[in-house]
Amino acid sequence: YALGEIADEVHGGFRAANKSRLTVAGELGIPQVICPGGAEHIGIWVSEPNFVPEKYRNHKYVFHNPYSFVPRLTVEEIRLVGSTICERLAGTTGNCVVLIPEKGVSRYSVAGGPLHDPESDRTFFETIANGLPKSIEIRSLDLAAEDPEFVETAFNTLIALIERTR
Repeated sequence: YALGEIADEVHGGFRAANKSRLTVAGELGIPQVICPGGAEHIGIWVSEPNFVPEKYRNHKYVFHNPYSFVPRLTVEEIRLVGSTICERLAGTTGNCVVLIPEKGVSRYSVAGGPLHDPESDRTFFETIANGLPKSIEIRSLDLAAEDPEFVETAFNTLIALIERTR
């Protein structure tokens, strides 16, 4: 459901995945619903409370807690995350739906949130839409990833995929 660990792997955050993330289920044809939740930012442990690393002083950011620094990825940085997601899903043979939360991929990036950046979101969503194999269905929803209706849609979509593969 969430792909923040891909963003962290690509950009050196603490939730980093490994190279097999997003590859195995698709290659095996296991039903999956993918949402790029939390992929617009990375998580970085800082040594001092509320310390902003020099590299990220020009980024939008928030602190998840005093030691967990969360910078928003720039357009260029998020394009790389989107491309990595597409590369990992290239071997997916079907039984996969990607849900795009048009109003924000996390509570931080919704309108009024500290990481709100519609241009970066648009770049991210376009990179994903243009790079995925045709075997993967893409659905854009006019919702945020943490909206109850979005979560219910993801759940119902997964159940339908599972029932279809029986």
